[in-house]
Amino acid sequence: MREAGFIVVGQGIAGSCLALELADRGARVEIVDDGWESAACLVAAGVINPITGKRLVKSWRSSEAHPRAREFYRSLEARFGKRFFHDRKILQLCRSPEEAELWRGRAEDPEYAEFISDPVPPGSFGGLNDSFGARFIGRSAWVEPPAVMSAFREYFLSRGMLRTEKFDFSKLDARARSYAGRAFRGIIFCEGWRAVENPYFSWLPYRPAKGEILELKSPEPLPEHIIHRGKWIMKTGGETFRMGSTWDRERLDCLPTEGAGAELMGALPGIFGRAISAEVTGRGAGVRPCTATTRPHLGAHPACGALMSFNGFGSKGFALSPYFARHFADWIFGKTALDPEADLSRHIRKFWRPPAAGAA
Repeated sequence: MREAGFIVVGQGIAGSCLALELADRGARVEIVDDGWESAACLVAAGVINPITGKRLVKSWRSSEAHPRAREFYRSLEARFGKRFFHDRKILQLCRSPEEAELWRGRAEDPEYAEFISDPVPPGSFGGLNDSFGARFIGRSAWVEPPAVMSAFREYFLSRGMLRTEKFDFSKLDARARSYAGRAFRGIIFCEGWRAVENPYFSWLPYRPAKGEILELKSPEPLPEHIIHRGKWIMKTGGETFRMGSTWDRERLDCLPTEGAGAELMGALPGIFGRAISAEVTGRGAGVRPCTATTRPHLGAHPACGALMSFNGFGSKGFALSPYFARHFADWIFGKTALDPEADLSRHIRKFWRPPAAGAA
């Protein structure tokens, strides 16, 4: 029986970062992926944003994770000989006096001052709706998801690391540490939202959320910033831009819908302050692997220690995966304890039920 080392299930952004981290440490790694049939990363924004949510709080672990992400993607560009990482400020357009006041308060907080600019007066951006003012968010960036994921895929294929097939649980013998006749040291599940169907990890508290984006073409001039006003838009070419995103916790599939498309198109006048002419050139949909605690699920299965989860990064996979891939590899090789807020063992008492005696 051939020793496989580690099997990484899923070649989304989390699985790709972890597989590369393990391989760079000399581990033997095999990736099993279904050909991105359910990968949310391809339609993700790819934005690294230090300020998040309606309450405008610092993104979780951003102080550690964002510098690592910037370093990581720059190193990937050098390794792959391609460009897909861009330092871009976020232009936050305030939607009301109340929102402008909330941003003012955050900017005066020493913890946030380094990220948030002085107010940009109304009327500074003639083509955009900045009637209540705006702020720039610094230390932000954009990763081009399709470009970086394709580069990862080419790299793994060129090294014989990637098998394009669905993971077959009927071929797994967890006790014997064998999958399809191949021995393994560990199997690490990075399946995204499909973890809700995993017989070993479906007990973890996931709250998947579908998101949809549009690719648009319009002669409207856009600055080279990530623009946010309820929805985000970012320029991707001369007259092209990408727009997102919607949230739907009921319809969990990767099929674009007319309703979500209408919601996004309906937000354009709010961003530009008027109706604009825009042609839809593409649509995309994916399901974010969000969790009930908004923290990832990292660690080993409580009864089968060779089975592990590196999953649940929600909408922040591109920002968090490089840092946590290094952290998780350190944990695997006994160099550190898992981040207590991400360690899945904190959910065992409440959610996990041991299988009946004699069960697999």
